[in-house]
Amino acid sequence: MEKSVNRISIWLALPVILLSFSSVPSATEASLKVSSKTLKPWQLPEIPYPESNPYQKAVENLGKQLFFDPRLIGDRTLSCAACHYPGTGWSDPLSNRHSETRAMERHTLALINTAYQQRFFWDGRGTTLENAIETHLKELSVKMADIPALPSAYQQKFQQAFGSSSITSDNIAKAIANFLRTIVVNDSPFDQWIAGDRSAISQSARKGFLLFTGKAKCAGCHTAPNFSDSKFHNTGINSLDPGNFDVTGNPKDRNRFRTASLRQVSRTPPYMHNGSKNSLMAVIEFYSHGGDRHSDENGLTVLNLTEQEEQELLDFLTSLTGSSTSIAVPQLPLNDLP
Repeated sequence: MEKSVNRISIWLALPVILLSFSSVPSATEASLKVSSKTLKPWQLPEIPYPESNPYQKAVENLGKQLFFDPRLIGDRTLSCAACHYPGTGWSDPLSNRHSETRAMERHTLALINTAYQQRFFWDGRGTTLENAIETHLKELSVKMADIPALPSAYQQKFQQAFGSSSITSDNIAKAIANFLRTIVVNDSPFDQWIAGDRSAISQSARKGFLLFTGKAKCAGCHTAPNFSDSKFHNTGINSLDPGNFDVTGNPKDRNRFRTASLRQVSRTPPYMHNGSKNSLMAVIEFYSHGGDRHSDENGLTVLNLTEQEEQELLDFLTSLTGSSTSIAVPQLPLNDLP
C-alpha cells in the first residue's frame, strides 16, 4: 500500500515539474534579451531646431511650397522634390544623377530624419542644413547670379514667415530647412521595440540587431540614434569620386563619404554613394565579403556571414522602416511673371 501511495505522489508531482521546466526560457531566447540600457541610446530625441531658425508653422508652410516649386531652380524645370521624391523615401530611384556636382554622379541622399544630421552631402560640404540648402541652390542656378525671381504672391508669405516681404536666399534656405526638419520617421517596428514592445520585431530581426552591433560591425559607423555618425569613411567601393577630399584637401580623405542614415532604408534603393547596389541584400553581401578593396584605408575585413546571418541582418534593417512619409503636393502661387 505504501508503494502505491509513493507512485501516486510521483505522478501528481510530475506535471508540476514539467510546468516548471516549460517556464524556463530556452538558451536562444535568453541570449536574445537586450537590456533597456543598451536600447535607450537608439531612441530619437525631440527634433533639434537651431536658435537661428526655430520652428514656426508659417515658415514650415512656406518651405513646403518652395520645396515643390520648380520656379525656384535656375532653369525652372525641376523642383527639389524632383530628386527628393516623397513617394520613394524622399530620395531618387535612379542609381545616380548630377545631383550634387556637375563633375560627379552621385545617388540622391534621402531626406528622412535629416534634422538629426550634422554634416550634409556625400562629401560633407554642407555644415548646417540651412548652409547645405543655400549652397545647393547656388550650384543648381549656375547661370544666374542670384536665386531666380518668384511670383509676387510669395512676398506676402515671406512677410508672414519672416516679417519682411524681401525674398532672400538666406530666408529661402531657412524656410526649406524648417520644412525638412519635420520629415521624421520614429514609429518603425524597431522604435516600438526599443520603447518596450518586445513583440514588435521578429526573433530573426532581434538576432540581426545583435549582428548589427556585433559581428557585422555596422554600428561602428551607423551609430545611435539616427544610424549615422555624420562622419566620413572609405566604404570599399571602387570609385574615382574623391569624396570628402574635395572639401578638406587632405589626401587621407580621398574616397571617404558621409555615413548615410539607415532610417526607412528599405524604401530608398539603390544604395552607396554611386547607387551601385540595387538591394539591401547586395549591400550586406558586399560587406560580408569585405568590400571591393581590402586595405588599411577602410579597415574593412571579411566577415564571412552565413546565409542565415545575412537574412537576420536584412530582417533587422527592414524593421527600421516605419509609416509612409508621403505628403500631398501643396498649392503653389500663380505665376505672374513673364
